[in-house]
Amino acid sequence: MSASSLKQLQQLAAPVPQLQRWYMIVDGNQHRSDLCQLQPQFQTTFMLSEALIPQLRLVAMLIAAQRLGFDQPTPDIISEEADWFAARILVMGVRIFHLDITLIPMLKTANSRARSFAQKHNLPFTQAQMRMSLHASRPEQMLIIETETLCEEDKGLIHNSLHFAHNLCLTESTILTICNRP
Repeated sequence: MSASSLKQLQQLAAPVPQLQRWYMIVDGNQHRSDLCQLQPQFQTTFMLSEALIPQLRLVAMLIAAQRLGFDQPTPDIISEEADWFAARILVMGVRIFHLDITLIPMLKTANSRARSFAQKHNLPFTQAQMRMSLHASRPEQMLIIETETLCEEDKGLIHNSLHFAHNLCLTESTILTICNRP
């Protein structure tokens, strides 16, 4: 048996982690309920609010800042969509994003940025995958993700978000260590 065949067999035999599907509101404006109107017919369990997981914003900004030069003015908009997806991969351990097929290039960029940031700071990294999904039946500000963070019972938007924030893949102390490095 060749080495590559053996490696493929080992990968097939490796345990597949159980993933849980989460529905995350990603507008960051939970103080303005008028900006995130969920349709009454959209009722689901295991909802999260990205605004209640501030580590995402910090890591997205750290990833974006790597592209800034000190010899030029700071742009009005520092981060891009791929920076936020990279932060979700690293901080939340997102393994699967349910996205429209048009977002394949953005997810490739996000995985690349997450990998680069993880290597630079000696962090674990697992590339996120995409599951093609139509957005017709869900609110525009809703992102469906799958992670290894499990929760046995749905406790509502706020408690789910706090539970998730407590079980992040990239801990607050690790993020602070990264921020304090020269």
